[in-house]
Amino acid sequence: MAAHKHIDAICIAITVLTLLITVLFMNGKALGITVMAGGDESAGMFTENDLDGAWNTSSATKIRLSDEGSTVSGNGAYVYEGDVHIVYAGKYVLTGELPDGSVIIDADGDDKIWLMLDGVSLRCEDGAAIRVEQADKVFLTLADGTENTLSSGSTYSEDAVSAGVDGTVYSRDDLTINGAGSLRVTAEYQHGIVCNDDLAITGGTLDVTAARDAIHANDSVRVCNAELTLSAGDDGITASNDAATSFIYVESGAITIPNCYEGLEAVQITIAGGTIDIDPTDDGINANGNGGNSLITITGGDITVTDDNGRDADGIDSNGDILISGGRLFVSVSSNGGSCAIDYGSESGGQCVITGGTVLACGSSGMAEGFDSSSTQGFLMLNTSASAGTTVTVRDAGGNELISETVPCGFSSVLVSTPDMKIGDTCTLTVGDTQTQMTIDNSSGGFGGFGGFGGGRVPGGNGFGGGKMPGRGGFGKGGGTLDSGAAGEAPDSESPQNVALLSAGDAAPPDLQNGDAGDRSQSGIPQDGRFFGGRQDGGNMRDPTGNMPGQAAASQPTDTPAPISAEALVLLGVSVLALLLGCVIAFFYKRRG
Repeated sequence: MAAHKHIDAICIAITVLTLLITVLFMNGKALGITVMAGGDESAGMFTENDLDGAWNTSSATKIRLSDEGSTVSGNGAYVYEGDVHIVYAGKYVLTGELPDGSVIIDADGDDKIWLMLDGVSLRCEDGAAIRVEQADKVFLTLADGTENTLSSGSTYSEDAVSAGVDGTVYSRDDLTINGAGSLRVTAEYQHGIVCNDDLAITGGTLDVTAARDAIHANDSVRVCNAELTLSAGDDGITASNDAATSFIYVESGAITIPNCYEGLEAVQITIAGGTIDIDPTDDGINANGNGGNSLITITGGDITVTDDNGRDADGIDSNGDILISGGRLFVSVSSNGGSCAIDYGSESGGQCVITGGTVLACGSSGMAEGFDSSSTQGFLMLNTSASAGTTVTVRDAGGNELISETVPCGFSSVLVSTPDMKIGDTCTLTVGDTQTQMTIDNSSGGFGGFGGFGGGRVPGGNGFGGGKMPGRGGFGKGGGTLDSGAAGEAPDSESPQNVALLSAGDAAPPDLQNGDAGDRSQSGIPQDGRFFGGRQDGGNMRDPTGNMPGQAAASQPTDTPAPISAEALVLLGVSVLALLLGCVIAFFYKRRG
């Protein structure tokens, strides 16, 4: 009877709970629900179309570049004053050579463009070789087994400069580079590849040489399955925007940056896999945000940073935190000029925490920093001078080798950690011919002066190093090289839209199939080569007098992320069952009443 009296309240409570669960499900983040694309590390970084570098070209418009007059076979593109213009959603295959011209994509804002480079040599003397003025997203695919080259001159035209065009490949909207071919980009003016939104590189072999940045994006740069060789007058890869939310994400592949000022630079940088080799003159990896939002996360991969001529340069540098949970990190920076192997925002509360992975970081002891005491993986830090080519080795108490590396640059500070180094273990750290027995206690990372491990040889092993952060480890007890030989104490220290795309049979500008500009008064092309009245209206291209006849839009693959995770589906099922249960209870008791 009591239950019957309160049945309305019970049903209301069940309904409210169900709605709450549903809201949380839709919000996703509140319950940690993520949309996955290929694996937990990806976390929606790449769509199916991003990863598809072998799409079907049978219905694509064919464009052949030629100094004697480029030609178009199909629809959605035309040639005007030597440049190729792509103005409609769809697929295009580009071949041939053009010593001075551009491919310009200027479509509707919701159009997706697939452009395959199939043995292309394209140079533009006074602007971008490939220029995306407008599209929802462009997929630049390198055909399997082909070699492609894009280059631009050392001076851009006034129109290009005033429009902000500053790359050999320049896109105002999202851009993906994929496929299994190769692409060489040479930028004599400023940057190699520029994207004002999100740039994904998911395949191919890219060789980029640029006067400034090799790869430059505003919002993000995401890399997997690609091989990149980057030579830059400034940064190898940089992502920056006014919102301070830019990031770089590397999942797999290989990135080699033999010449640059800084290697990777963004507010947040995540390395989940791949091989990265950087030889900068300043920082190798730099999270350059405003303190708290700066973050370098390393969960996998094989990373090497070598800088033998920088001054006040850091191997990896974050204005906030550095979190390492996997992979291998090897840093060798010169001991000259206060170059730090690892630098983070300790002065503003930042931490450097290691919970997994292998790290050997060698640099100057002047402002050396180690790992935070909250680290769950053991580490050792030692200040000792050594010349270039010195071998650093760590052995456990049983004499088993845990790590051994030859360090290319001279150094005065060593920071080392491996998964086999446990807190409380005693290890022998050998630098050249000098052996130091040390007990791992992870009391905190070293700072400043002699990095918290004291200066030089400290009788009894109880030296006090001068730290730059009192209370954060600067005044911790230090080991240095101990007279007694005993161990010193560790120091204190894209949206899933169903966009219909046109097939090769859809409407195209008249009289332009063979590369002829034609009669602009009839074709609807004004002096700047564009169409009047927009690009698309119900699937048809328009001229000044109205819609040109076109066929119905054909179904094409959409840029769709992977399905929702299993946890999310389970949660949705639970909410539905709860709602049904409430309805059943209400129905049962109402009938009894």
